[in-house]
This record gives sequence, structure tokens and C-alpha cells, in this order.
Amino acid sequence: MSKDELLTTKKSDLQEAVKIAEKGTHCGMCKIDFLGSGVCPAGKKHGFAAYWPEGRMEIVKALYSDKIKPTEELKRIANSCTVCGICDKQCNFTTHLRPEKVANALKEFVNKLDDKVFEKIPEDKTLQELRSIVGEKWVSNDPAIIVSYTKTIITPDAGVNFYVVMPETTEEVAEIVKYADKYNIPYLPRGNGTLLAMFIETLLAKAVSLEKGIIFDLRRLKKIEIDEDNKIAKIGVGVTAFALQKEAYKHGMRALVAEAEAHVCVNIASVGIISTWGNTYGWGSDNFTDATLVDSKGNIIHHSDEDLTNPYSTNNNFTNLTLTPSTIITEATVKLHPIFEDEEAVLVPFEKLDDALDLALELAKRNIGLSLAVISSKYLSEFICPTNDIAEDFEYIAKNYLKFNFMVDVVCDKYDKKVVEELADVIIDQKMMKTLILGSPRFASLKESEFLKILSEEKNPLKAIFAGPMKDHLEKALDPSPKQIAKVYDEDLQDFFEKVYSKPEMTDVVWLHAFRILPSRLMRQRMFMLRGGYIVADKKKIIELNNMLRTIGDKHKLSNALGFISFLENGKFAFVEYDYYFNHLDPDSHNRLNQAIVETLQMELKIKGLLPIEYVFHKGLFRKEHLFYPMPEGLSDDELKILGEMVQTVVGG
Repeated sequence: MSKDELLTTKKSDLQEAVKIAEKGTHCGMCKIDFLGSGVCPAGKKHGFAAYWPEGRMEIVKALYSDKIKPTEELKRIANSCTVCGICDKQCNFTTHLRPEKVANALKEFVNKLDDKVFEKIPEDKTLQELRSIVGEKWVSNDPAIIVSYTKTIITPDAGVNFYVVMPETTEEVAEIVKYADKYNIPYLPRGNGTLLAMFIETLLAKAVSLEKGIIFDLRRLKKIEIDEDNKIAKIGVGVTAFALQKEAYKHGMRALVAEAEAHVCVNIASVGIISTWGNTYGWGSDNFTDATLVDSKGNIIHHSDEDLTNPYSTNNNFTNLTLTPSTIITEATVKLHPIFEDEEAVLVPFEKLDDALDLALELAKRNIGLSLAVISSKYLSEFICPTNDIAEDFEYIAKNYLKFNFMVDVVCDKYDKKVVEELADVIIDQKMMKTLILGSPRFASLKESEFLKILSEEKNPLKAIFAGPMKDHLEKALDPSPKQIAKVYDEDLQDFFEKVYSKPEMTDVVWLHAFRILPSRLMRQRMFMLRGGYIVADKKKIIELNNMLRTIGDKHKLSNALGFISFLENGKFAFVEYDYYFNHLDPDSHNRLNQAIVETLQMELKIKGLLPIEYVFHKGLFRKEHLFYPMPEGLSDDELKILGEMVQTVVGG
């Protein structure tokens, strides 16, 4: 029997694993120890994406579709899995998937193959040169390694003509860039791949991915040095938001970070860290004191270098659209902020966005709240509910029975809390939020209950349920407890999740804001694409933008909702994230999303005082003053035509 015939007879064993793997969204949460369970031993030891759960998913799909053939490296990858089950716990918390089944299937498949099936991939000059820089272990041209970067830096239809390299120092990055420049080899840096995972499914794919060349996987640059006296941290580009925040908390301080799995330096350099804490902690260069970068010639640059001419300058002209970085960031010195003992999260529910914005803008202008945002009921439901079905029912109840579609979300000290209480009719405090988190499955099950039908007939259901006589009834009805919420997980994981939800931080809303482990649930077996951007904090303009994005989302039959609205500069500016959800397994869904991206960008650029999200990419190292003062004028029809031609060039036709 030939090699191909041997493979064909065994491929059917991968069918069930492929069904799971196809749903994977590369949220990246399997690489951080956010549940206290540890991380994948193989991934931690070997580094390459292929050795992590998300990489095994891509490998299984590639084998099944004949995109790659078995190699000797594949055998090592498959057998490196210890079947410890850590990935199942982490992935179930975020996406409700069971990646261990994929790893098991891959292991069994590989070990059933005859040794003659496995190919040895030949070395070439480039591989040898890269090994001389980073060491033999940390560079590969093996298809089993390369294909694991599909959907995070390589488009699914690309081949495997790549080298993946994992440098450990800035100097190694510089040497690789010099070599690539000398021989005209394309390259692209990659952090955790989560931002690319969203874009790689859309028309932006060609602008943010690589067709061949060198992939820089920057995970090994993991230095963290805390300077407690100066309240700063010097970090390498491989440091995740979760790792930095965990270290900062040990010193009684907090960092401004993006989602838990994001690489902090990459996030600073790309979008400047978009956060609900922006009104207090700032944006872009507000968050770092120095940065180390490698330019396209391999020169090492520091933002503190005396001979740099205003390293913070940029412009917000509509032609200044850059979706790929011109430099590679390797280190940053970031600011840390004090944590106060009396911090508390307070949420104020509203039926109308108009009313929510009134309160939020008033608080922003008064500099009330360390973290301040308007969030949608969908965002809240996605975050606190353990499964997608529960989240959908939770949102339905919020909208149709309780009449809250939006919430002003504030993290404040005891003094600011008094101001919020004076301005708000109803608040949801930390105690009630803990009840809603632990009781979310029972809350969702009340969807058709008489209790909620009676409640909805109240003149003010929100006041009745959160500040009136029905509050105690709700708490009793929900029976909130770690044991209760753990029941929604698979039986073999219930004991583990009961222990997880028994930890105080898992229901501490301030901690959840700071560590940002819940946003990964937005990628629960599907993908989303954010729209919006920075806008002058004018209520009328924000509502106009929100309504336009909702209308276009509905037009293209995309599930859509406001994510959040945060603020900068004491309420001078707002960042609006509006999310389009799509089925990443459905080509028609991709097509509708692409149409919506083009249409929304054109409409956004007509709005005076709006800087679309695309124009924030790779501006994070610049000062916000250079981007937001003044905000751009709306484009004319002639300018939009020029822009359209430029965008087509950027995204490759």
C-alpha cells in the first residue's frame, strides 16, 4: 500500500476531531494560567503554536484536507501531549470546546501510521542562517509547525513556504531582520495572534497576513522587571496582559492592559490599548515611558534616543492608512497605577442609549471612575454567562422583561460611588453582580416564568428588581453558588469549576475588569469584527454612529450589537466599539461581513470628528494629541473615491 493510501484509510479517524477544530477561534486563552490550572506542558516547553491546543486544531484540519503530509516533527508534536486535560478546562470556560479530544485524536492517528509515511523536511541555507542566530530549537520550516499559524498570520489558502522563528532578545530580532533585508525575504511579527485571528477571515486578510517568508513568533521575549519606586514595569514583547497584571498586583499596582491573552507591547504599538480605563489612565504614549523597536534595516531604536526627531508624531489624514507595522517592538517600559482599598464596581442600567450617555458623559467630565464605559446588555451577558445559550436567554430577559439594553459601568472609590448613587435612580452593586454571575444559569431559566411576567408589568421593572421589594425574591430565586453555576459544565469538569467559581476574584467585578479574562467569550465558537473608532464625545454624534452601524449590520444580516463606549481626556473623546458577529465556517457570512466593512468605513469617513478604527492601527506609540487634535473632517465624495482606490491597493485587490 502506498503512503497516500495508508493516509486515506486512517483519515476517517479524524472526522470528529475536525468538527471540534473547525469551531476554534484562536482566542489564545490556553496560553495563560487564568484559572490556576497551569498551562499546556508541551506548549510551555516547545513554544511554537503547533504545540499548543490551538495549533493542534489547525494541524488536524490540515491533515484531514491534505494541506500537509505527516512529518517527523508532526510525530513529536502529537506525542508531546500528556493528555493532562488542562486545555479542556481553559477552553470550556471561554469557548465551551473540548480541545483535548482533538489532541487525543491526533495522537492516535499519528501512532497508527507506519514509520515510512513520515517525511524528513530538508534544510536549506535560510534555515541554517536563522538557526545560527536563535539556536537549532527555535526555528522551523516544517509544514506541521507552519500550518499552526494559519488564521493568525497565514491565510487558509496560503501554502507552507515559510520559516517560523522564535527569537529571545532584541539583538536576535535585529539580526534576523538584517538577514531578511539582505536577501529580500518578506517577514511579519506576531504576538499571540488574536487580533489577526479576527482579520484573517475578512477582506483585510491580505493586508495583515504573510504569503511567504519569515514569521516572527515573539513569545520568548518575556522579561518583566517591576520598579516599585517609579511605578513602572519594563517588559518584553512576549509578556501577556494577564502576566503583567498578575505581577503588578503583587506590588499593589495595576497596569493598563487589553484582553488577558494579548501581548502588552504589541497592543501598545498597534492600537495603543483601547480600554474602559482610558479616561483615567489614558491611551497610546500615555501608557509607556520608553519603547525599543527594530526598524526595517535591523537598526535598534529607543524612543528615548536623543537623535530621534519627535518619535511621537503622526497625522490623521485619510491617506495615512497602515495595516502592517513598519517596525517590530521588542520591549516597553510601561506605567503602573495605584490600587485603592475601597474600589468597587457599580453598574447603572438604562433602557435607552441616550440616557446612559447622559450619565456617562457627566461622570467622564467630572473624572468620576477609574474605569468608565457604557456597555450593552449583550456585552454583559456574553461576559458573565458560562455558555452561549445561557447568554442569549440572559440578554433576552434583560431586554424584554427588565427593560435594560445598556449599562453605565463604573469602577470607583467610595467617594466617587456616592456621586454615582446621587445621579442614578438604580444601581447594581458588587453584591448583586456576584448574584447575577453565580446565578446566571438560573436567571436564564426564568425566561418564561410568571415571576418575570409579573415583574415586567411594574412601572419601573429595573427599580423593582434591583432597588425595590423584589430584590430579595430575585436573590432567593437565583440560588447563586459555585455549585449551581458549575452544573452547566460537562460532568467530568463540574468539580473543577465549582472550585474555580469559589475563588473570590471570579465574582469580584473590579478584578474581572483589571484582568479582562471574560472578553475572550466574544469568540465563543464564532468570530466577530469590531467597527467604530474614536469620536468627539458628542452624544448626538455617538448615537448617529451607533445607529448607522446597527442599520448596516441588519442590512447584511449580521448579528450585531454595541460592545462598549469608553472615554478619554475627561470626556472630550469617546471610543465606540460596535461588534459584528459572523460564522467563520460559512463563506456567505464572510461575504456579507466584507460588504459591511466596506460600507461602514465609507459612512464613517463622512462623519466629521470620527477617526475609524482602521486609522488607529500602528498609531499606539504616537501621542493622542497628534491624532485627535484636531479630529478629521468628513471626506468629500471625490476624497472617498481616492480612498477606495487606496484601500483596494492596501488589501490586495
